[in-house]
Amino acid sequence: MSFLVESLHLESFRSYRRALIPFGQSLTVLAGPNASGKTNAIEALQLLTQGGSFRTTNWRDLIRWGDTHARATLLARDQGRQREVCLDAEDGRRRYRVNGKTLRSSEAMGGVLPCVLFTPADLRLVHESASRRRDALDDLGAQISGAYRRLRQEYRKIVTQRNRLLKDEHWSGPVFEAWTERLVEVGVALVQRRLSLFAQLRPALIASYRRIDPECELEVAYVTDWAEEGSRDAEALTRTLVAATEADQARHTTTVGPHHDDLLFTLAGQAARSFASQGQQRSIALAWKIAEIDVITTLRGTRPLLLLDDVMSELDERRRTALTEYVGTAAQTVITTANVDYFRPDLLERATLVDVTELAEGVQDD
Repeated sequence: MSFLVESLHLESFRSYRRALIPFGQSLTVLAGPNASGKTNAIEALQLLTQGGSFRTTNWRDLIRWGDTHARATLLARDQGRQREVCLDAEDGRRRYRVNGKTLRSSEAMGGVLPCVLFTPADLRLVHESASRRRDALDDLGAQISGAYRRLRQEYRKIVTQRNRLLKDEHWSGPVFEAWTERLVEVGVALVQRRLSLFAQLRPALIASYRRIDPECELEVAYVTDWAEEGSRDAEALTRTLVAATEADQARHTTTVGPHHDDLLFTLAGQAARSFASQGQQRSIALAWKIAEIDVITTLRGTRPLLLLDDVMSELDERRRTALTEYVGTAAQTVITTANVDYFRPDLLERATLVDVTELAEGVQDD
């Protein structure tokens, strides 16, 4: 079963004074020129599904200029069940309610309604730093499992505390050893979660890429700087941390561990980051997003909401075709665009087309 998002109501949110946006059951196209508020609507949908924003962590940014409070409300239904998710932003803080019940923290939003977001920044997945690829995997895991989400948060806190101790001239001792032991315990547990998720994602990713570019075979591997495949256990991580103690002390940071792990993409045996064309790298990023949908649908038993923010202009015709053949079928999809000519007429015929310049009172900027 899958919830279908029916509408989004915005009040004093970003550029919108007040707006009600309806959504189609398969595909909704939010059309309008640049600086018309399209991305603001996508951000609101992400906040109301994933619980975070790809644009800011300063919640004052969500409030329309001159106002003191912003609200975004999403209404979704599934076979008679209704889910209303509401976000209030005020005084630099935010509060979530689901069907009128206040959530204890924004992290709890991760399990409410799944979502896959695709922005132009995601097209840089292959050639940017390892942290982007780790985050992509962990963001997916956090939507699927609350335990994964909590492990990720705890591991980050442990690394931060251990690094803080390394900056102290009296860093060594029982306290530092205790934090190191905790890093090993939680770090290995996190990696096991990652590897389990990766085992589900890898075949879906390879299959998705093959549909986009059947002429070149994609492979992907999970790589670490602290253990070889088959020995990613507490003993290996402890041994590596001990060996890196001098380097950690000199740099005042934890130089090895799961927070340095990476995903290695290869095409025809060559590292995609170094040898793949820009088009091939973008195909990998596109295939990743499609694979996310498949994995969420399989593991959660519900289709995610797919959000595509201005990616059509960044893709060539072949990749736009591959994407448009998928959207609205495997997942309810919302796309923003300044040019509806990117879409085939038959696709537009079954889409709900929304002109954002007509629905907002007082749009300022995107």
